[in-house]
Amino acid sequence: MRRILFTALGLSIIACCAVPIVAQRCGKERWSVKTGTDPGAASVDLMHPQTARIADLISISPPSTLPANSRFAPTENTVFMVDATLTDFKVESGSTGDSDYHLVLQDDLGNTMVAEIPSPGCVGGSSPFAGQIASVRAKFDAQFTATSSFHTVNVPVRVTGVGFFDFFHNQHGAAPNIIELHPVLDITFNPGPSDGDFSFSLSSGSVHLHAGSSSSVSLTASATGGSNIPTLAFAVTGLPSGVSSKVTTGTSGEAILALSAAPTAATGAFPVTVTGFSNGHSHSQTLALNVSHLPSGPDAEQWEYKLISAASEQDVIDQANQLGIQGWELVSVVRVSGSPAWRAFFKRATKD
Repeated sequence: MRRILFTALGLSIIACCAVPIVAQRCGKERWSVKTGTDPGAASVDLMHPQTARIADLISISPPSTLPANSRFAPTENTVFMVDATLTDFKVESGSTGDSDYHLVLQDDLGNTMVAEIPSPGCVGGSSPFAGQIASVRAKFDAQFTATSSFHTVNVPVRVTGVGFFDFFHNQHGAAPNIIELHPVLDITFNPGPSDGDFSFSLSSGSVHLHAGSSSSVSLTASATGGSNIPTLAFAVTGLPSGVSSKVTTGTSGEAILALSAAPTAATGAFPVTVTGFSNGHSHSQTLALNVSHLPSGPDAEQWEYKLISAASEQDVIDQANQLGIQGWELVSVVRVSGSPAWRAFFKRATKD
């Protein structure tokens, strides 16, 4: 009974703090496809980015009619990685803007195409691209300051993004077939030939879950080619029935993998594969997951709970790593308005 009461209290704390983010101007035309909240977003192959040239992409025949809320396969289900020169950029603002960063890419032959980085505040939480969009937007902000006017630069970049066909509306730098990389999932400035390769490790090689409980593991990535710590996306496979996963990524090669088991989750030992990928490279680690029934009786585990505030995603990760040493498990993370902008909820087993 005590555990149930604490859980109810914890949930009410999270609910009270989940204040909506202040609204901003977002897009309309094919917006769900642009940001990954369309029904087909899960079909995008994030695991296998394809190296492509601008010349290759602008030669693809576009659809005769652009679907409003679905994808034109296979192009819009594909992640492309393009080496080019960033020549111009701006933020799409004003009465007709959608808050995207509009990037113009150019190859050595003078061909151009557009790449777009949406505002994280305009991306729904269900989007499989949400974490990467937030990371690449922060990465761009660390390099440049986008305003409502075009800034002209001449910087080599490696841009990774989802193929997308837009409507023509006199976009600066638009390709002849109006193909774009939208959304951009990663960008490397002044890339070297081996930039983007990486290794990553798990803070623990095994996790024990009781049915109806949660636990977490820290992920740490480091660059093995070039000097830049890569921005990684992760996929988790091999989870048993009733167990779900969520990866919260940071900006310094660190992330947290949270695992949650439903009360009816399958029990037993399961090898779970965690795969990280970035810039056409992918590496995997195996996590030994053991799921068992929740103990009952006088020796059953009881729980205590902790709510923290954090200034950023990275701050959440740093605090979670410290609390993990003390036995605290991450349960959930929410973003709120105001400062600090993040709340994280933890639990830890205890006994009377």
